Amino acid sequence: MRWIMVFITFIISVVCHATTVYQSQNEQGQTLYSDQPSANATLLTLKSSPNRYRVKLKRVIDGDTIELQSGQIIRLLGINTPEIQSRYHDAEAGGEQAKKWLINTLSHGDFFIEYDQQQRDKYDRALAHCFLPDGQYLNAMLVEEGLASLTLIPPNLRYSDKLIEAQSRAEQAKKGIWSMADYRVKRLSDLKAGVSYRGWQRIRLKLKAIKQGKNTTFLQANKRFKLAIKKKDSVYFEDWKHYLNQTVEVRGWIHRQGKQFYMNVRHPSAIITP
Repeated sequence: MRWIMVFITFIISVVCHATTVYQSQNEQGQTLYSDQPSANATLLTLKSSPNRYRVKLKRVIDGDTIELQSGQIIRLLGINTPEIQSRYHDAEAGGEQAKKWLINTLSHGDFFIEYDQQQRDKYDRALAHCFLPDGQYLNAMLVEEGLASLTLIPPNLRYSDKLIEAQSRAEQAKKGIWSMADYRVKRLSDLKAGVSYRGWQRIRLKLKAIKQGKNTTFLQANKRFKLAIKKKDSVYFEDWKHYLNQTVEVRGWIHRQGKQFYMNVRHPSAIITP
């Protein structure tokens, strides 16, 4: 039995890490990928990685979530796309565009996934970086097209620099969400007491005080709004005093407790300083 298991493990490893991929174009000019050669196809030289696995797409659920032929649900790491209409969410601006782009990009062949340090989220979805056969980093492509916002969550930070750079280029070019009224920067005075603000938000504010809780550091803007940073994530931040008395832009999801608002911040990239 032991030798049978070793043999099975070896076979799975060979299949998962297969890197022979051919690139071609059809009559409509679409780029196709296949493990079988065809007329005018080009053999791609892929970078091998012990953590990268070749997979097949079953369906695109939304702009940042896909299902593989194996039935495994994959949530793309480091990014967030606007919601599409469902029984759980109202449609958000840009959500359908992100989904359509992802369908078109992944519809022409196999691709690769790569896990980071934490492989599953609280919804039991697999967390992965995705790569096209020619090596392009799909997660960053979505960000650079302005179809997704940067959402870095430790400890999965392997390609954080690439994602940060992609968002900077998209923002400067005012692509996608960066030109949409729904994602304009709000001021604290725009937040109304008793109102719940859904979806990813941008807020401009001045941080005026630091309060230390047992497991959380709070950066206070005023009595109505604060940033909450868990102790486990604090190692990624500079000295808290660096943020004091500065007008910054914070990005994420607004939560409400009575008349007070707060935003959980997991990584410094969510606080944009001058």
